[in-house]
Amino acid sequence: MRVVILSTADFHSAAWTNKQHLARELARRVPVTYIESFGLRKPTLGAADLRRMVDRLRSSRTGTTSSTNTWGVEVVHPIVIPLHGVAPVRVLNKHLVKRLPVEGDDAVLWTFSPVTYGLEDRFARTVYHSVDLLHAQHRSHRELCLAGEASLLTKADRVIASSSGVRDHLRNMGREDVLLWENVADTGLYEAANETRQPRAVFAGNLTPSKVDFDLLGSLATAGVPVVLAGPTSVDGTSAQREMDDLFALPGIDYVGNLAPQELARLLASSMVGLIPYCLNEYTAGVFPMKVYEYLAAGLRVVSTALPSLERTASDDVVLAGGQSFLHAVQEGLETWSEQAAARRRALARGHSWKARGEQALTLIDELLSASPRRRE
Repeated sequence: MRVVILSTADFHSAAWTNKQHLARELARRVPVTYIESFGLRKPTLGAADLRRMVDRLRSSRTGTTSSTNTWGVEVVHPIVIPLHGVAPVRVLNKHLVKRLPVEGDDAVLWTFSPVTYGLEDRFARTVYHSVDLLHAQHRSHRELCLAGEASLLTKADRVIASSSGVRDHLRNMGREDVLLWENVADTGLYEAANETRQPRAVFAGNLTPSKVDFDLLGSLATAGVPVVLAGPTSVDGTSAQREMDDLFALPGIDYVGNLAPQELARLLASSMVGLIPYCLNEYTAGVFPMKVYEYLAAGLRVVSTALPSLERTASDDVVLAGGQSFLHAVQEGLETWSEQAAARRRALARGHSWKARGEQALTLIDELLSASPRRRE
């Protein structure tokens, strides 16, 4: 048995998401091949996008189209042209994808990408795991993503959604039997960190204006709340350097860059409130942030804008608010933080670990491979 993951992110991305965590967990028990992103976002002429394209071309010229990392995951670097909106390019890409050295009668394709170029037809079973409303993402190929998703929903043996918003979208697309697997976290890592607490709030994640409300973060600093920011900037191709520079320059804002997981765990363990200051838009309507359980495992109160996916999770420990109410919830979290409250939050997070999710995924894979194939329409 082998699991082939078709991802929408490169394995060594600046910040790990569901795809890399699941690959690592599955690789503890079964062989895993991880196909990196086909580049579904329309590329820009920015340095980061150009560097990625050059690196892919260089790997193809040197023959290093795959490698194995320290977790035992084989990583495939596919050569495709990220101009998916151009019909002749799609024809060429389908030919390039056919050349990928992955398939097998006893293999499962676990795709996070709605655009597969027919890769699922080479596998015994297919799981479509949708963790975002990719068609609504900044610079996405909207119609292509929706068309690919519609096709996958008729072929996939199992369909999984990471949030209620994504689940509802997939149901509206015609697939009723959608499993809801809300995002989890490396809870053990964040629970184990032990640092002296400081009365401050922290945001850890991609600092991109298509997702994060910079004005809301700035209002916290203006009101005297110390805020630490950690994570990569503008990974979705948006350019907001002036806005970020203005935010970072505010007294009370401390930007510490993108941290390694152990460093991030120490940062969270030395803070009191975890922030999810997301904009409310079509894309974030389908987001269930992994950082919810990272923050809770670190003992933090979570204060988030009113994301639809978090309505079922809302409590005294996960507060949904906006505007002045957001500020008040953060201030209250700083004033009332206690070891007793932190212990309660850690206990709440323990049932939402990547270890448990890996076992859940392996059980599903075993069921698929032991059952008759789902009838393809």
